[in-house]
Amino acid sequence: NTAYQNGDNGIYAFSGSTVSGNTAYENGDDGIYTGIGTTVSDNTAYVNGADGIDTLSGSTVSGNTVRKNGDHGIETSAGSTVSGNTAYSNTGDGINAGSGTTVLGNTVRANTGYGLNFTGTEAAYSENVISDNTAGTVNGSGVQLGQNACNGDTTCP
Repeated sequence: NTAYQNGDNGIYAFSGSTVSGNTAYENGDDGIYTGIGTTVSDNTAYVNGADGIDTLSGSTVSGNTVRKNGDHGIETSAGSTVSGNTAYSNTGDGINAGSGTTVLGNTVRANTGYGLNFTGTEAAYSENVISDNTAGTVNGSGVQLGQNACNGDTTCP
């Protein structure tokens, strides 16, 4: 599916849904917005007015490409998993993650905000490549589990 130039969210899915293989661009709010416990995979979201992808608690966000969105590339609430995504050139953070979120194997670059921004506690990150983000590489209380690269250095905050 393609969601294009909607006044609000491009795709809105209720809790427990799967959103896979879609393109959402130039929508007025989020490209893809989902409820609790959703799976969002293999989508492309770009040039949306707010977040590229915005999910509520307990969701899995994997294999997506988000770019040039008006706020964060990917925003998740508590207890989510964010893996294998590419987030670049977003106006906010590349990935903005809530408490207890695990962030693994993403490529995050050239965002105006932070590459990774942890907004809660007990979150963790590993195997990410983070570079050239205006505000910095990592912010918040995320625990670095290793094998990350921040601006070409294996030492990440």
